[in-house]
Amino acid sequence: MANKKKLDLIICAHDGITSLYAGVGTAVNGYFRAVENIVKELQPDYEVKVWGIAPKFAESNYGFNANQLKKITDICRKTGGDVLFCLNYSDGWNQYGNMDNWPTASASAATVAYEILKNDKPTDAIVIGVDTPFAMTPSILNRQMDLPLNYSGVWMPHSTSLIHERGNYDAERLKFEIRAIKIANETNNLFTGFLNPYMKKHLAFDYGANEESLTPILNGIVVDEVKEYFQEEIEAAAVSRGIPLDKPIVFSYGRGVPYKGFDIFMKVAKRLEDLPYHFVVQAAPYTMQDPIVEELNSLKNKNITLMFGLDFVFPRQFMQWNKTEIVAVLSKYEPGAFIPAEIRVYGKPIALVSDVDGLPCQVKDGIDGFITNLELDEVEKNMRKVLTLKNEEKVSIKKKGRDLVINEYNMVTNFTNAVKRILTNERH
Repeated sequence: MANKKKLDLIICAHDGITSLYAGVGTAVNGYFRAVENIVKELQPDYEVKVWGIAPKFAESNYGFNANQLKKITDICRKTGGDVLFCLNYSDGWNQYGNMDNWPTASASAATVAYEILKNDKPTDAIVIGVDTPFAMTPSILNRQMDLPLNYSGVWMPHSTSLIHERGNYDAERLKFEIRAIKIANETNNLFTGFLNPYMKKHLAFDYGANEESLTPILNGIVVDEVKEYFQEEIEAAAVSRGIPLDKPIVFSYGRGVPYKGFDIFMKVAKRLEDLPYHFVVQAAPYTMQDPIVEELNSLKNKNITLMFGLDFVFPRQFMQWNKTEIVAVLSKYEPGAFIPAEIRVYGKPIALVSDVDGLPCQVKDGIDGFITNLELDEVEKNMRKVLTLKNEEKVSIKKKGRDLVINEYNMVTNFTNAVKRILTNERH
């Protein structure tokens, strides 16, 4: 096709390329897993090449994942692109970092992206900077852009200082994020992405993002990557962890940080020891010296199994177990966790989420899951209510939850649609 255009899609991310340990990594993994569909959807008008840019990393760092890096590299190379690396003013042990690292990461990634575009000579380019480490990458590149191509840049925050640093704000980070949004407001080919209605409102009201500069890159999971496990496998995994097989389960899991609300979960579990249920927590602290380890150990009870460690297989097994009744997400703040979607895609447990930030917009209370205030009395009341529902009510809620995820939280579809919107400069 003589007039075929060339699109270079460049994704800059601290998690999801060289690691896979947090929700943002799950999202970035989904972006790259959508590549095959994007290539197909843009044919025959575009030839698409995809590139990943990640910060300098050390293989000894907290989340390095050689298999993930190989997977993303293979996806990129299949299109003619590759995974490249930028500096972030560190030795690579913590590829995320803080304001000591982020100005360098943003500028270095912009430099790498510029060299890609200069050498590849596409007709169109989309550069997405994920989270605060790359907040300024799209605008720095735009400021330096002197290449004959149609360029669009997006900062895609999965959280912000005003969410994750509540009560202990980093003024420099705030200025950094506000500057990225202000520049997007004033620049026709730059956008600020939002992952759900909560983040759209947050970015608009708290950061001043203009409606015209906001573009949806909606949350979701990669349905094709949902691995199914046999019940016998799950039971063997439970036994190996000392979890009893004779009681139904209430489960909570995630990174071992205070805002995830595991303390609330365990306190409520103790209150519910009159019910014939067993409660399981899997928390993944950065180190076993983190204060949360001592805190959660102090809350142990005979009806609770507490586990520490980073394990991506067991939670997915446990959410498929026929005995798992509830998976609780009791976060104290959370812009857009993936766990509510992961819970319900299996059609087995019921999701119980806190009523904060981006969690309530993912659940229709009493229809496809449940929402609770984080006061201990309220969590206890709502958990008890769910556990004592009639079986036919539970079955109906589980089915509606799975249907919602399949229809609205498919990351391949959502990211493909986002790229198409950005490519045509479609305003939200």
